[in-house]
Amino acid sequence: MGRGIKAFIIMVLLFLLLVGCSTQNKKTTSKENEEVTTISYLAHSSWEEPIKKVVAAFEEEHPNIKVDLQLNPYAKLTETIEIKLASKANDLDIISVDAPLTPSYALKGYLEPLEPLLGDGITGEFIQQSVDAGSYDGKLLAAPMNTSSVVLYYNKDLFEEKGIPFPSEDINDRMTWEQVVDLAKQLTEDTSGNGQTDVFGFVFDQIGRAYQLLALAEGKGAQVISDDGLVSEGFTNSEKAIEAYQFYYDLFNTWKVSPKIKREETLDYFISGKVAMFLGVTTATVSLEKASMNFGVAPHPYFLDEKVATPTGSWHMGISKYSTKKEAAAEFIKYVTVGNGAKIWFEEYGALPAKQSFIDEIQKDEKYKHFPDSIMGIAAYEASETAVNRPKTPGYLEWESNFNKALEDIKNGTEPEKALNDAVKIVDRHLQKYQSVEK
Repeated sequence: MGRGIKAFIIMVLLFLLLVGCSTQNKKTTSKENEEVTTISYLAHSSWEEPIKKVVAAFEEEHPNIKVDLQLNPYAKLTETIEIKLASKANDLDIISVDAPLTPSYALKGYLEPLEPLLGDGITGEFIQQSVDAGSYDGKLLAAPMNTSSVVLYYNKDLFEEKGIPFPSEDINDRMTWEQVVDLAKQLTEDTSGNGQTDVFGFVFDQIGRAYQLLALAEGKGAQVISDDGLVSEGFTNSEKAIEAYQFYYDLFNTWKVSPKIKREETLDYFISGKVAMFLGVTTATVSLEKASMNFGVAPHPYFLDEKVATPTGSWHMGISKYSTKKEAAAEFIKYVTVGNGAKIWFEEYGALPAKQSFIDEIQKDEKYKHFPDSIMGIAAYEASETAVNRPKTPGYLEWESNFNKALEDIKNGTEPEKALNDAVKIVDRHLQKYQSVEK
Protein backbone atom coordinates (compact mmCIF):
# COMPACT_ATOMS: atom_id res chain seq x y z
CA MET A 1 0.00 0.00 0.00
CA GLY A 2 1.42 3.40 -1.01
CA ARG A 3 2.25 6.14 1.42
CA GLY A 4 -0.44 8.36 -0.07
CA ILE A 5 -3.17 5.79 0.51
CA LYS A 6 -1.95 5.08 4.06
CA ALA A 7 -1.94 8.78 4.85
CA PHE A 8 -5.46 9.16 3.44
CA ILE A 9 -6.78 6.25 5.52
CA ILE A 10 -5.20 7.68 8.67
CA MET A 11 -6.76 11.06 7.98
CA VAL A 12 -10.20 9.50 7.48
CA LEU A 13 -9.91 7.52 10.71
CA LEU A 14 -8.82 10.61 12.62
CA PHE A 15 -11.74 12.58 11.16
CA LEU A 16 -14.27 9.90 12.14
CA LEU A 17 -12.77 9.72 15.62
CA LEU A 18 -13.02 13.50 16.04
CA VAL A 19 -16.60 13.56 14.75
CA GLY A 20 -17.55 10.78 17.17
CA CYS A 21 -15.96 12.57 20.07
CA SER A 22 -17.61 15.82 19.07
CA THR A 23 -21.03 14.15 18.82
CA GLN A 24 -20.56 12.45 22.17
CA ASN A 25 -19.49 15.69 23.79
CA LYS A 26 -22.46 17.49 22.24
CA LYS A 27 -24.91 14.95 23.72
CA THR A 28 -23.29 15.21 27.14
CA THR A 29 -23.27 18.96 27.03
CA SER A 30 -26.87 19.02 25.87
CA LYS A 31 -27.96 16.75 28.70
CA GLU A 32 -25.97 18.64 31.30
CA ASN A 33 -27.24 22.00 30.09
CA GLU A 34 -30.83 20.97 29.41
CA GLU A 35 -32.92 24.11 29.45
CA VAL A 36 -34.77 24.65 32.73
CA THR A 37 -37.99 26.65 32.73
CA THR A 38 -38.81 28.57 35.90
CA ILE A 39 -42.48 29.32 36.53
CA SER A 40 -43.81 31.66 39.20
CA TYR A 41 -46.67 30.57 41.44
CA LEU A 42 -48.50 33.02 43.69
CA ALA A 43 -49.90 31.05 46.64
CA HIS A 44 -51.49 31.58 50.04
CA SER A 45 -48.95 31.95 52.85
CA SER A 46 -50.95 29.69 55.19
CA TRP A 47 -50.04 26.73 52.95
CA GLU A 48 -46.29 27.17 53.30
CA GLU A 49 -45.35 23.78 54.75
CA PRO A 50 -47.58 21.49 52.63
CA ILE A 51 -47.18 23.39 49.35
CA LYS A 52 -43.40 23.36 49.63
CA LYS A 53 -43.55 19.56 49.87
CA VAL A 54 -45.69 19.42 46.73
CA VAL A 55 -43.28 21.71 44.86
CA ALA A 56 -40.24 19.66 45.93
CA ALA A 57 -41.85 16.43 44.71
CA PHE A 58 -42.86 18.05 41.41
CA GLU A 59 -39.35 19.39 40.75
CA GLU A 60 -37.88 15.96 41.46
CA GLU A 61 -40.20 14.40 38.86
CA HIS A 62 -39.82 17.32 36.43
CA PRO A 63 -36.14 18.37 36.57
CA ASN A 64 -36.61 20.72 33.62
CA ILE A 65 -39.20 22.86 35.48
CA LYS A 66 -38.55 24.91 38.60
CA VAL A 67 -41.28 26.59 40.64
CA ASP A 68 -40.69 30.05 42.07
CA LEU A 69 -43.10 29.92 45.01
CA GLN A 70 -44.36 33.35 46.07
CA LEU A 71 -46.30 33.21 49.34
CA ASN A 72 -48.68 35.98 50.41
CA PRO A 73 -51.55 36.39 52.89
CA TYR A 74 -55.02 36.66 51.35
CA ALA A 75 -55.28 40.45 51.10
CA LYS A 76 -51.78 40.85 49.65
CA LEU A 77 -52.35 37.91 47.30
CA THR A 78 -55.53 39.32 45.74
CA GLU A 79 -53.99 42.80 45.60
CA THR A 80 -50.91 41.48 43.79
CA ILE A 81 -53.08 39.67 41.24
CA GLU A 82 -55.00 42.87 40.49
CA ILE A 83 -51.89 45.02 40.17
CA LYS A 84 -49.88 42.57 38.08
CA LEU A 85 -52.56 41.32 35.72
CA ALA A 86 -54.29 44.67 35.25
CA SER A 87 -50.94 45.91 33.91
CA LYS A 88 -50.55 42.76 31.76
CA ALA A 89 -47.31 41.83 33.50
CA ASN A 90 -45.89 38.51 32.30
CA ASP A 91 -43.91 37.64 35.44
CA LEU A 92 -46.80 35.77 37.07
CA ASP A 93 -47.52 32.35 35.56
CA ILE A 94 -49.85 30.62 38.04
CA ILE A 95 -52.19 32.43 40.41
CA SER A 96 -54.24 31.14 43.32
CA VAL A 97 -57.90 31.81 42.59
CA ASP A 98 -60.48 31.98 45.36
CA ALA A 99 -63.24 30.14 43.47
CA PRO A 100 -65.96 32.84 43.56
CA LEU A 101 -63.54 35.36 42.02
CA THR A 102 -63.42 33.35 38.78
CA PRO A 103 -66.12 35.42 37.00
CA SER A 104 -64.41 38.68 37.92
CA TYR A 105 -61.02 37.48 36.67
CA ALA A 106 -62.68 36.10 33.53
CA LEU A 107 -64.32 39.41 32.62
CA LYS A 108 -61.04 41.23 33.22
CA GLY A 109 -59.26 38.82 30.89
CA TYR A 110 -56.82 37.57 33.51
CA LEU A 111 -57.15 33.81 32.98
CA GLU A 112 -56.24 31.39 30.21
CA PRO A 113 -58.80 28.64 29.40
CA LEU A 114 -57.39 25.41 30.82
CA GLU A 115 -58.90 22.59 28.79
CA PRO A 116 -56.69 23.17 25.71
CA LEU A 117 -53.64 22.99 28.01
CA LEU A 118 -54.72 20.29 30.49
CA GLY A 119 -56.73 18.12 28.07
CA ASP A 120 -60.39 18.01 27.07
CA GLY A 121 -61.23 15.36 29.67
CA ILE A 122 -59.86 17.32 32.62
CA THR A 123 -63.26 18.47 33.90
CA GLY A 124 -64.32 14.84 34.34
CA GLU A 125 -61.53 14.43 36.90
CA PHE A 126 -63.23 16.77 39.41
CA ILE A 127 -66.50 16.80 41.33
CA GLN A 128 -69.11 18.86 39.50
CA GLN A 129 -69.40 21.56 42.18
CA SER A 130 -65.71 22.38 41.77
CA VAL A 131 -65.95 22.46 37.97
CA ASP A 132 -68.88 24.86 38.21
CA ALA A 133 -67.01 27.07 40.68
CA GLY A 134 -63.91 27.30 38.48
CA SER A 135 -65.74 27.85 35.19
CA TYR A 136 -67.19 30.88 33.45
CA ASP A 137 -69.05 31.12 30.17
CA GLY A 138 -68.63 27.38 29.68
CA LYS A 139 -64.84 27.39 30.07
CA LEU A 140 -62.75 25.95 32.88
CA LEU A 141 -60.51 28.82 33.95
CA ALA A 142 -59.36 27.66 37.39
CA ALA A 143 -58.65 24.05 38.40
CA PRO A 144 -59.45 23.10 42.02
CA MET A 145 -56.64 22.22 44.41
CA ASN A 146 -59.26 20.86 46.78
CA THR A 147 -62.78 21.61 47.91
CA SER A 148 -64.17 22.00 51.42
CA SER A 149 -67.00 21.06 53.70
CA VAL A 150 -68.19 21.78 57.21
CA VAL A 151 -69.05 19.42 60.07
CA LEU A 152 -70.43 19.91 63.57
CA TYR A 153 -67.74 19.23 66.20
CA TYR A 154 -68.81 18.86 69.82
CA ASN A 155 -67.04 18.65 73.18
CA LYS A 156 -67.82 15.22 74.62
CA ASP A 157 -66.78 16.22 78.16
CA LEU A 158 -69.30 19.08 78.26
CA PHE A 159 -72.06 16.84 76.93
CA GLU A 160 -71.29 14.16 79.52
CA GLU A 161 -71.28 16.70 82.37
CA LYS A 162 -74.84 17.62 81.45
CA GLY A 163 -75.91 14.04 80.79
CA ILE A 164 -76.78 14.90 77.19
CA PRO A 165 -76.55 12.09 74.59
CA PHE A 166 -74.02 12.61 71.83
CA PRO A 167 -75.35 13.71 68.41
CA SER A 168 -75.36 11.02 65.74
CA GLU A 169 -72.67 10.75 63.05
CA ASP A 170 -75.22 9.22 60.69
CA ILE A 171 -75.94 11.36 57.62
CA ASN A 172 -79.52 10.05 57.69
CA ASP A 173 -79.96 11.17 61.28
CA ARG A 174 -78.57 14.71 61.08
CA MET A 175 -79.86 17.26 63.58
CA THR A 176 -82.14 20.13 62.69
CA TRP A 177 -81.14 23.69 63.58
CA GLU A 178 -84.03 23.64 66.00
CA GLN A 179 -82.47 20.67 67.81
CA VAL A 180 -79.07 22.38 67.85
CA VAL A 181 -80.59 25.44 69.53
CA ASP A 182 -82.30 23.25 72.12
CA LEU A 183 -78.99 21.57 72.96
CA ALA A 184 -77.15 24.90 72.93
CA LYS A 185 -79.56 26.31 75.53
CA GLN A 186 -78.90 23.33 77.80
CA LEU A 187 -75.13 23.66 77.39
CA THR A 188 -74.88 27.44 77.83
CA GLU A 189 -73.94 28.11 81.44
CA ASP A 190 -72.66 30.61 84.00
CA THR A 191 -70.34 28.21 85.78
CA SER A 192 -68.80 30.81 88.11
CA GLY A 193 -72.12 32.30 89.23
CA ASN A 194 -71.03 35.87 88.52
CA GLY A 195 -73.72 36.62 85.96
CA GLN A 196 -71.36 36.09 83.04
CA THR A 197 -71.70 33.23 80.55
CA ASP A 198 -68.63 31.01 80.84
CA VAL A 199 -69.69 28.24 78.43
CA PHE A 200 -71.69 28.89 75.27
CA GLY A 201 -73.65 26.18 73.53
CA PHE A 202 -72.72 26.87 69.93
CA VAL A 203 -70.44 28.86 67.63
CA PHE A 204 -69.86 29.14 63.90
CA ASP A 205 -66.23 28.76 62.90
CA GLN A 206 -66.49 31.61 60.39
CA ILE A 207 -68.62 34.13 62.25
CA GLY A 208 -69.63 36.93 59.91
CA ARG A 209 -68.34 35.22 56.76
CA ALA A 210 -70.33 34.46 53.63
CA TYR A 211 -68.55 31.14 53.01
CA GLN A 212 -70.17 29.45 55.99
CA LEU A 213 -73.27 31.52 56.67
CA LEU A 214 -74.71 31.40 53.16
CA ALA A 215 -75.84 27.87 54.02
CA LEU A 216 -78.49 29.40 56.32
CA ALA A 217 -80.14 31.31 53.46
CA GLU A 218 -79.66 28.45 51.00
CA GLY A 219 -81.20 26.07 53.53
CA LYS A 220 -84.29 28.29 53.56
CA GLY A 221 -84.41 28.18 49.76
CA ALA A 222 -83.13 31.73 49.24
CA GLN A 223 -81.14 32.72 46.13
CA VAL A 224 -78.85 35.53 47.24
CA ILE A 225 -78.09 37.09 43.86
CA SER A 226 -79.75 37.17 40.43
CA ASP A 227 -78.99 34.51 37.80
CA ASP A 228 -76.81 36.92 35.83
CA GLY A 229 -74.94 37.93 38.99
CA LEU A 230 -75.76 41.61 38.54
CA VAL A 231 -78.57 42.30 41.03
CA SER A 232 -78.72 41.74 44.79
CA GLU A 233 -81.93 43.69 45.54
CA GLY A 234 -84.75 41.23 46.19
CA PHE A 235 -82.29 38.37 46.57
CA THR A 236 -79.76 39.09 49.32
CA ASN A 237 -82.57 40.80 51.25
CA SER A 238 -85.44 38.51 50.22
CA GLU A 239 -88.03 37.36 52.74
CA LYS A 240 -86.36 33.93 52.95
CA ALA A 241 -82.93 35.47 53.47
CA ILE A 242 -84.24 37.76 56.21
CA GLU A 243 -85.83 34.74 57.88
CA ALA A 244 -82.52 32.85 57.77
CA TYR A 245 -80.55 35.71 59.28
CA GLN A 246 -83.18 36.29 61.93
CA PHE A 247 -82.12 32.84 63.15
CA TYR A 248 -78.49 34.02 63.09
CA TYR A 249 -79.50 37.16 65.04
CA ASP A 250 -81.34 35.10 67.64
CA LEU A 251 -78.32 32.89 68.37
CA PHE A 252 -76.44 35.95 69.67
CA ASN A 253 -79.13 38.32 70.85
CA THR A 254 -82.30 36.41 71.76
CA TRP A 255 -81.18 32.98 72.95
CA LYS A 256 -77.63 34.20 73.71
CA VAL A 257 -76.15 30.76 73.11
CA SER A 258 -73.33 32.08 70.85
CA PRO A 259 -70.51 34.40 71.94
CA LYS A 260 -70.05 37.76 70.20
CA ILE A 261 -66.43 37.13 69.31
CA LYS A 262 -64.19 37.55 66.27
CA ARG A 263 -63.77 34.86 63.66
CA GLU A 264 -60.13 34.43 64.72
CA GLU A 265 -61.21 33.47 68.26
CA THR A 266 -63.78 30.77 67.51
CA LEU A 267 -61.51 27.71 67.35
CA ASP A 268 -59.68 28.74 70.54
CA TYR A 269 -63.01 29.12 72.33
CA PHE A 270 -63.94 25.58 71.38
CA ILE A 271 -60.56 24.08 72.27
CA SER A 272 -60.51 25.85 75.65
CA GLY A 273 -63.97 24.54 76.58
CA LYS A 274 -65.78 27.87 76.32
CA VAL A 275 -68.03 26.51 73.55
CA ALA A 276 -69.73 23.11 73.43
CA MET A 277 -70.50 22.85 69.69
CA PHE A 278 -68.36 24.21 66.87
CA LEU A 279 -69.50 24.20 63.23
CA GLY A 280 -66.23 24.25 61.32
CA VAL A 281 -64.23 23.18 58.28
CA THR A 282 -62.62 19.74 58.32
CA THR A 283 -59.08 21.13 58.53
CA ALA A 284 -59.88 22.11 62.14
CA THR A 285 -59.46 18.42 63.03
CA VAL A 286 -55.66 18.79 63.03
CA SER A 287 -55.79 21.50 65.71
CA LEU A 288 -58.29 19.56 67.81
CA GLU A 289 -56.14 16.43 67.75
CA LYS A 290 -53.01 18.42 68.65
CA ALA A 291 -54.91 19.84 71.61
CA SER A 292 -55.89 16.28 72.68
CA MET A 293 -59.55 17.29 72.83
CA ASN A 294 -62.20 14.71 73.65
CA PHE A 295 -64.46 15.59 70.74
CA GLY A 296 -67.02 14.01 68.45
CA VAL A 297 -68.52 14.95 65.11
CA ALA A 298 -71.95 15.14 63.48
CA PRO A 299 -73.23 16.25 60.06
CA HIS A 300 -74.11 19.86 59.23
CA PRO A 301 -77.59 20.79 60.60
CA TYR A 302 -80.60 21.86 58.52
CA PHE A 303 -83.89 23.67 59.13
CA LEU A 304 -86.87 21.40 59.86
CA ASP A 305 -88.85 20.65 56.70
CA GLU A 306 -86.32 22.56 54.57
CA LYS A 307 -83.53 21.33 52.30
CA VAL A 308 -80.03 20.41 53.44
CA ALA A 309 -77.48 22.94 52.20
CA THR A 310 -73.79 22.93 53.15
CA PRO A 311 -70.85 25.25 52.41
CA THR A 312 -68.27 24.30 49.82
CA GLY A 313 -65.59 25.73 47.55
CA SER A 314 -61.96 26.53 48.06
CA TRP A 315 -58.82 27.61 46.24
CA HIS A 316 -58.20 26.91 42.57
CA MET A 317 -55.21 27.41 40.28
CA GLY A 318 -55.29 29.52 37.14
CA ILE A 319 -52.79 30.39 34.42
CA SER A 320 -52.24 34.07 33.72
CA LYS A 321 -53.33 35.18 30.27
CA TYR A 322 -50.02 37.02 30.01
CA SER A 323 -47.76 34.12 31.00
CA THR A 324 -45.11 33.18 28.43
CA LYS A 325 -44.69 29.72 30.00
CA LYS A 326 -48.21 28.34 29.81
CA GLU A 327 -47.22 24.76 28.92
CA ALA A 328 -44.87 24.44 31.90
CA ALA A 329 -47.48 26.08 34.14
CA ALA A 330 -50.06 23.56 32.93
CA GLU A 331 -47.72 20.69 33.84
CA PHE A 332 -47.56 21.93 37.42
CA ILE A 333 -51.32 22.48 37.69
CA LYS A 334 -52.00 18.96 36.40
CA TYR A 335 -49.54 17.55 38.93
CA VAL A 336 -51.15 19.40 41.86
CA THR A 337 -54.80 18.85 40.97
CA VAL A 338 -54.96 15.35 39.43
CA GLY A 339 -51.41 13.98 39.49
CA ASN A 340 -49.17 12.70 42.28
CA GLY A 341 -49.22 16.12 43.89
CA ALA A 342 -52.93 15.80 44.62
CA LYS A 343 -52.21 12.88 46.98
CA ILE A 344 -49.38 14.75 48.68
CA TRP A 345 -51.59 17.83 49.11
CA PHE A 346 -54.40 15.74 50.60
CA GLU A 347 -52.09 13.96 53.04
CA GLU A 348 -50.14 17.05 54.09
CA TYR A 349 -52.85 19.73 54.12
CA GLY A 350 -55.82 17.55 55.06
CA ALA A 351 -58.42 19.43 53.01
CA LEU A 352 -61.24 17.62 51.25
CA PRO A 353 -60.16 16.59 47.73
CA ALA A 354 -61.92 17.91 44.63
CA LYS A 355 -60.66 14.97 42.58
CA GLN A 356 -63.63 12.70 41.91
CA SER A 357 -61.69 9.44 42.26
CA PHE A 358 -60.50 10.51 45.74
CA ILE A 359 -64.05 11.36 46.80
CA ASP A 360 -65.25 7.98 45.47
CA GLU A 361 -62.49 6.19 47.36
CA ILE A 362 -63.35 7.97 50.61
CA GLN A 363 -67.01 7.08 50.27
CA LYS A 364 -66.27 3.40 49.60
CA ASP A 365 -63.39 2.79 52.01
CA GLU A 366 -64.50 1.24 55.32
CA LYS A 367 -61.82 3.28 57.07
CA TYR A 368 -63.81 6.48 56.59
CA LYS A 369 -66.82 5.06 58.41
CA HIS A 370 -64.98 5.10 61.75
CA PHE A 371 -64.01 8.10 63.87
CA PRO A 372 -61.93 10.22 63.38
CA ASP A 373 -61.64 9.33 59.66
CA SER A 374 -65.44 9.52 59.53
CA ILE A 375 -65.01 13.31 59.55
CA MET A 376 -63.68 13.09 56.01
CA GLY A 377 -66.33 10.51 55.16
CA ILE A 378 -69.12 12.90 56.18
CA ALA A 379 -67.44 15.75 54.30
CA ALA A 380 -67.09 13.69 51.12
CA TYR A 381 -70.81 12.93 51.17
CA GLU A 382 -71.70 16.59 51.71
CA ALA A 383 -69.40 17.76 48.91
CA SER A 384 -71.12 15.40 46.48
CA GLU A 385 -74.73 15.65 47.63
CA THR A 386 -75.56 18.77 49.63
CA ALA A 387 -72.90 21.38 48.79
CA VAL A 388 -73.95 24.76 47.37
CA ASN A 389 -71.37 27.08 45.81
CA ARG A 390 -71.10 30.74 46.68
CA PRO A 391 -72.91 33.06 44.24
CA LYS A 392 -71.43 33.51 40.79
CA THR A 393 -71.05 37.23 40.09
CA PRO A 394 -68.32 39.42 38.58
CA GLY A 395 -68.78 41.68 41.60
CA TYR A 396 -68.20 38.97 44.19
CA LEU A 397 -65.64 40.96 46.20
CA GLU A 398 -68.01 43.92 46.48
CA TRP A 399 -70.96 41.68 47.34
CA GLU A 400 -69.04 39.65 49.90
CA SER A 401 -67.51 42.60 51.75
CA ASN A 402 -70.89 44.29 52.20
CA PHE A 403 -72.69 41.05 53.01
CA ASN A 404 -70.05 40.22 55.61
CA LYS A 405 -70.52 43.65 57.16
CA ALA A 406 -74.27 43.01 57.36
CA LEU A 407 -73.62 39.70 59.12
CA GLU A 408 -71.32 41.40 61.60
CA ASP A 409 -73.94 44.07 62.29
CA ILE A 410 -76.63 41.40 62.76
CA LYS A 411 -74.43 39.58 65.26
CA ASN A 412 -74.03 42.82 67.19
CA GLY A 413 -77.76 43.53 67.36
CA THR A 414 -78.88 45.21 64.11
CA GLU A 415 -82.21 43.93 62.84
CA PRO A 416 -81.58 41.57 59.88
CA GLU A 417 -83.92 43.37 57.48
CA LYS A 418 -82.20 46.71 58.03
CA ALA A 419 -78.69 45.26 57.78
CA LEU A 420 -79.46 43.39 54.53
CA ASN A 421 -81.31 46.34 53.00
CA ASP A 422 -78.36 48.61 53.72
CA ALA A 423 -76.00 46.09 52.14
CA VAL A 424 -77.87 45.65 48.85
CA LYS A 425 -78.06 49.41 48.26
CA ILE A 426 -74.28 49.58 48.24
CA VAL A 427 -73.78 46.28 46.39
CA ASP A 428 -76.07 47.14 43.48
CA ARG A 429 -74.29 50.45 42.92
CA HIS A 430 -71.09 48.46 42.53
CA LEU A 431 -72.70 45.84 40.30
CA GLN A 432 -73.86 48.49 37.80
CA LYS A 433 -70.34 48.84 36.47
CA TYR A 434 -70.35 45.18 35.40
CA GLN A 435 -73.62 45.39 33.48
CA SER A 436 -72.08 47.12 30.45
CA VAL A 437 -69.17 44.66 30.52
CA GLU A 438 -71.54 41.68 30.51
CA LYS A 439 -73.52 43.07 27.58
